[in-house]
Amino acid sequence: MSINSRIKTALDSLTNGPAAADTYKGREAEYIVFNYSMIPADFGDDDAGHYLALVQVHLYAPHEKNTVKLRREISRRLVSVGFTRPSITPASDERGQHYVFECESAEAVEEAE
Repeated sequence: MSINSRIKTALDSLTNGPAAADTYKGREAEYIVFNYSMIPADFGDDDAGHYLALVQVHLYAPHEKNTVKLRREISRRLVSVGFTRPSITPASDERGQHYVFECESAEAVEEAE
């Protein structure tokens, strides 16, 4: 299963908006956006055997919403679909809450997107 599929499967039902890759264009005040970089790793015979995926999941929510349980659930679900336990960085501003979850995963070169 691709990284996009794993994240969407894990997180789509958590907010009113979907878990969107790269950009969310909807109108919901609460939503999740994710992105990732693929870095070649595990070299042998002059080529990489795996890709290391450096994943960022962004939670956006209104200031007045209590997101403590939601943040815990995002972490739990990411781990349940094979990602490392994420670090969580607050990045909120005057427009609302914003939390960045950073985690990793590895895929064989043949399976990577």
